[in-house]
Amino acid sequence: KAELHNNKQYDLLCHKSIALGIPSTMPTQFHGCCSYPHGGWVLTGLILSCGSALGATMWGVASCRFMYIDFTTDRGDFSDFYRDPTPDGDPVPQRVGAGLFSWLVPNTATDWSDGQCAGYSELQREHFTDKLFESSRIFATLAVLGGMVAFVWVLFLSCISLGRFQIWMMSTILGFITVFVALTFLIFQSAICNDLVSYQNPSYETKCTIDQGGLVVIASALFWAVAFLISVMYIKTPERDLKLQNGQILNAFELRQQQRIQREKERRTRATQRKQERKGAHRAPGGAASRPRNDIASYAGGETEV
Repeated sequence: KAELHNNKQYDLLCHKSIALGIPSTMPTQFHGCCSYPHGGWVLTGLILSCGSALGATMWGVASCRFMYIDFTTDRGDFSDFYRDPTPDGDPVPQRVGAGLFSWLVPNTATDWSDGQCAGYSELQREHFTDKLFESSRIFATLAVLGGMVAFVWVLFLSCISLGRFQIWMMSTILGFITVFVALTFLIFQSAICNDLVSYQNPSYETKCTIDQGGLVVIASALFWAVAFLISVMYIKTPERDLKLQNGQILNAFELRQQQRIQREKERRTRATQRKQERKGAHRAPGGAASRPRNDIASYAGGETEV
């Protein structure tokens, strides 16, 4: 019964939208700057989530501390162990910060977390690059580029309304960005995390652990997922943007536009009133027009004004 009631309610909403005279397929329309045709709070949430997600994505994928690598080697540190074909001594456990496009060069041998970021050299990439490593870098690039496009698109929602196809495209892009960000973690299955020094000795292990950059990327994926859900649940075409209020089915899009027009009229009225008040205040200090009528009459009759 509850399902039947919901279906009837949905059909009633659809018939109401047709009765309002709104076409079923509306293209993208411009409604004026800061008109917020899809709702101010919805757009605010979408801008905040997309902006936070884009910033976190860019910072995380560019970080040289996306993860840190624990490995054992007998041929030097991370910068040159792959160059030496012969062992230099006993195996030594080492730790180094690494990212998708750079690694952390330590300033001292005692603190691996204190250093400067440097890009991977060509010899380093030749040593540990594989398909998973390159795929994670490609997905990171796609996530950043797609995030820029989505963020700019969202900003335009402050003045335009989208049709059904445009909303579907935006939601699809946001969904793909979420997936792309998640796929950057394929790097944990690549050779740099599992097979970095096994050629020296099969017993030498390599282990990667997520670091601050990876944690920020996880947060960015959550923000992108929130933006995707907002676009799916709350961004609607004008003919489908309906709500039930006080037992009446109303078109929320039309209500927002009417309220915006009313606010604009009130703003112009107040501006006109202030302008007239300023003109009156400017004329008040002198001139016959600003004198009280009894003073002018007494002056005309020859009386002395004290």
